[in-house]
Amino acid sequence: MLQWPDGKKIAVAFTFDFDAETYWTGRDAQVLSAPGNTMRGEYGAKEGIYRVLDLLKESQIKGTFFVPGWVAEKYAQQVALIHAGGHEIGYHGYLHEQVRGIAKEEEAVRMAQCEEIMQSITGRKMVGYRAPGGVMHPFTVELLKERNYFYSSSMKDADSPYIHKINGMESDIVELCSDQSLDDNTYFFFCLTAPYVRRGINPPCVMLECWQRDFAVLKEEGGRIMIIKCHPQLIGRPLRIEALREFISFVLKEDAWVTTCEEIARYVLAEKQG
Repeated sequence: MLQWPDGKKIAVAFTFDFDAETYWTGRDAQVLSAPGNTMRGEYGAKEGIYRVLDLLKESQIKGTFFVPGWVAEKYAQQVALIHAGGHEIGYHGYLHEQVRGIAKEEEAVRMAQCEEIMQSITGRKMVGYRAPGGVMHPFTVELLKERNYFYSSSMKDADSPYIHKINGMESDIVELCSDQSLDDNTYFFFCLTAPYVRRGINPPCVMLECWQRDFAVLKEEGGRIMIIKCHPQLIGRPLRIEALREFISFVLKEDAWVTTCEEIARYVLAEKQG
């Protein structure tokens, strides 16, 4: 069983997919690019991101933000604020692409483009990846290694970190899994546009209770991770940010290591090598 620093029972990362409008257009550019949807994406950049950053500063914790390149270009000031706050920024496509069957060379070009964009804003190379829409390609892990990334937070098949394999051999790419149950999208996604029609929104207390109960079980088991996945345009609404505030307060009172995905992945690699 993996032992966390200082005898902590569980590692927790608060992650935020700052997708803005690409949250919608990346699903189906023709169907979901209606103004009523994309304006909700803009809300994440105009309002939600600031509530998130204020909460993290107030709580004195660092988060991990996965940002599409297009969003970084359009909202460079907000991305600069994320970086200035000491938070990690990871690769999340250019337009939050969720297309299967693309070529490795195409994705390599996209990654290079986004790396250049983010480097120009933060001066730092990205080392982590989250697959837009969870779409992992057969070549993804190999490409991450080639481009000097060292973790992904895209899969949903484990409650503890693991090392990806390439051609049957262990790589140096750590996987930090999450799950839909730990994603604010599950509780708050609302759309009246086919084919994603969903009516009804859960009250934030439902999300809060689920997360608290999941945390309790994972902590009891030991050696686990809890990767919380939020979207500023969803969690950044006033009532919902209060639920996140309550959950963060709850976690900080427990025996948890709260840090970024990068720090968790570095620790896992160090333990493997040690």
